[in-house]
Amino acid sequence: MRRSIMVFAGVAFFLFTTLVSAYAVEITADMVSKEGKVTRNGKIYVKDSKTRVEKGSSPMYAIVRGDKNLFWQINGAERTYVEAKLTPDMKPSIEEKLFGETARKLVGTETVNGYAAKKYEVTVKTKNKNETISQWFSTEYNFPVKIVTSKWTVEYKNIKKGGVADTLFDLPAGVVRDTTEVPDVLH
Repeated sequence: MRRSIMVFAGVAFFLFTTLVSAYAVEITADMVSKEGKVTRNGKIYVKDSKTRVEKGSSPMYAIVRGDKNLFWQINGAERTYVEAKLTPDMKPSIEEKLFGETARKLVGTETVNGYAAKKYEVTVKTKNKNETISQWFSTEYNFPVKIVTSKWTVEYKNIKKGGVADTLFDLPAGVVRDTTEVPDVLH
């Protein structure tokens, strides 16, 4: 169980650091993430600085509360949650500019899943090394519709503006904080 929490937290951490922002966006989208041969379908909800990421049929999901400077990982099956403070490098961002970005080159425009997008090659500094990330950013939605790194890919489909309930970003009633399962990647 601890391993699955850490794996989920690691994926959620990386997605959050590249996807959620401090400026006004209110979006719901289907999410398809690929890491190696593993493909996961899920859902993302974004409202201003709040984000919720659900991974398909998993009982675990994550909520980032930028307004409270908190990250919650909820285990619906066990009715528990883990809490961590957001650090500057974890601060969510769905802006065109990615955390740690040192260079950006517009390489063209493409349509991804029916969304017109600007395609960028972005250089990001991570732990003393540079990584090149391809980003397709929709100016209509003010949201990335696809991101590709050397290790994983995420795409968004069925993007809908507005109508995101604030309650999606609250802890569910009756969950208990698990202080023994703090994900290592968040330290």
